[in-house]
Amino acid sequence: MGAIGLEGIRSAVYYAAIYGVTVLVAIWIYRDARSRGSRFAPVWALATLVFTIAAVLPYLYFRWRARSAP
Repeated sequence: MGAIGLEGIRSAVYYAAIYGVTVLVAIWIYRDARSRGSRFAPVWALATLVFTIAAVLPYLYFRWRARSAP
């Protein structure tokens, strides 16, 4: 009962990889937002950790919109 099977190990590796990528994206978003002078950089990073892709897409949209604004 205490032994972890192959399926358990496989699941743990999968979730670690997914969460690792999410953390890396949150760090990138935080640094990018901070370098652009956003005072909401911590909020964007936290939203990325909590909502994953649902926060990344709006960030990329607003980033693109700010760059193309005159």
